[in-house]
Amino acid sequence: MRLALGMSAEQVAKRKGVSRNAVYQAERSEMDGAVSLKQMEKIAQAMGGKFVYAIVPNAPIEQLKYQQALRQARAMTAQEPEFKNWSKDEQQDWIDDAAAQQLHDMPSDFWDCK
Repeated sequence: MRLALGMSAEQVAKRKGVSRNAVYQAERSEMDGAVSLKQMEKIAQAMGGKFVYAIVPNAPIEQLKYQQALRQARAMTAQEPEFKNWSKDEQQDWIDDAAAQQLHDMPSDFWDCK
């Protein structure tokens, strides 16, 4: 943001009340992944911005939960002794039902299965 604004490190430092070297150090720390969230917040404020920290899911939350429910259901097939003898349609119906039940119940071990 500093470069996009055309703001020098010295100008940011003056606004933040620190030395220019402290700004450069913070920028290096950011690249190394070692800067603190508090420090990023203060630098953003000094440049007239807001620091936003977020974890963004790779897919909609409901989709992630459904995929996990399917993994759980597939893992549960090992506990169903006759599962291998069922037709493909019966197997899929059982997996779908088990996944729906997992989503409904959200048991404490829901996220244990990878």
